[in-house]
Amino acid sequence: MLPNGREKHEFYKIIESDSSLSVGYCMIQCGSIPVPQTTNFTWQLSVKSAPEKPRLIIVAFQTDKSGNQEHNPSIFDHCNRTNMFVMLNSRRYPKIDYDDTKFTQQKFSRVYGDAAAFRTKFCNVEDLISNPIITPADYKELFPMFVFDVT
Repeated sequence: MLPNGREKHEFYKIIESDSSLSVGYCMIQCGSIPVPQTTNFTWQLSVKSAPEKPRLIIVAFQTDKSGNQEHNPSIFDHCNRTNMFVMLNSRRYPKIDYDDTKFTQQKFSRVYGDAAAFRTKFCNVEDLISNPIITPADYKELFPMFVFDVT
């Protein structure tokens, strides 16, 4: 899409005046830690100094894949998780617990829905135009990620 004549003229004036323009960007940060064999743990995340606030937090687990070439590192494990939440500046996400999550009993529709909505929120791809790429079965076996919308 090209700017029309009036918009082009405005752009040229800005360029000629040698003024600064604010340009938004999306910062992606990835972190990992070894998780203790326990039912409860806390992980302190810190956002590197940036003008951007976190919008989405994605949490996924892997077992026995680090440094092991026999295992595919792009596949995650559900580890029989039943609940997870994020505390961000004293606000809890989600507000209502994921108490109904039981991967072994095929009860994960809410967390699957949040993960499937990730594409819509992050890539601006509407569900009406394109269905989620990951099926519920693939989500459970390959990509069981908890996606938290913290906007």
